[in-house]
Amino acid sequence: MKKREPRVLTSIPARMRLEDQWLDVKIMNLSLHGMMLRMARAPRRGSYIEVRRASSVIVGRVVWSKDGQCGIRAQDEIDMAMLTNAPVQVAAPAWKAGDADRRADQRRHVEHSEERSRLIARRLQFGSLTLFVLLASAAILKIISDSFVEAIAQVAEAL
Repeated sequence: MKKREPRVLTSIPARMRLEDQWLDVKIMNLSLHGMMLRMARAPRRGSYIEVRRASSVIVGRVVWSKDGQCGIRAQDEIDMAMLTNAPVQVAAPAWKAGDADRRADQRRHVEHSEERSRLIARRLQFGSLTLFVLLASAAILKIISDSFVEAIAQVAEAL
């Protein structure tokens, strides 16, 4: 099971933008890459939201939603000290700021994806064309074979 990041319990008022509306929310806990929010009506799982408090802006996706609460996975690392207006002591994760993005290996690159799609399409075209040629050749062979059999039968009958 994947180990959870350390949480900092809070009760911080903030504003959340969901589609074209702004809502009042309360940040109940924070980690380096996520937060739990409480509000009147939580957004659906998979929704993209923006949370603002003072000059901090956090963009993220709702990963769970239940009973007026939801969990957010932030797009970028969250500056907890800026949000809480106090120094925050949290155990450092295995990666550090400035390290290569730990998720970069898992991301699909568009260029590679497009090239792979082209390669698959070419192979499918070649395979279907080859199958068509084989079937057409078999049909022509059958027609020629039937006509030879008929001609030989007529010759044999004439003798």
